[in-house]
Amino acid sequence: MEQRDSRVETTSTSTSSITIHVNGRAMTVERDCPLPRLIENLGLDRRFLVVEYNGEARRREDFDTLVLKEGDRLELVRPVAGG
Repeated sequence: MEQRDSRVETTSTSTSSITIHVNGRAMTVERDCPLPRLIENLGLDRRFLVVEYNGEARRREDFDTLVLKEGDRLELVRPVAGG
């Protein structure tokens, strides 16, 4: 999966940001960043995305209520059909 910059919407002070891991890579994001904002900032389409949050697959309907916290681990996968 192509990744952009490893910083997403960081703020000017370290106390306002947290470190999470996305697909095994450390990333700094603003504290209390909602999952949809992260997805959007990474240029991904949530309609075609599978999210594993701290080892648990999450339903698309739950994305809006998920707020990222220090140390969270996400796997973001775009399923590909083929034959």
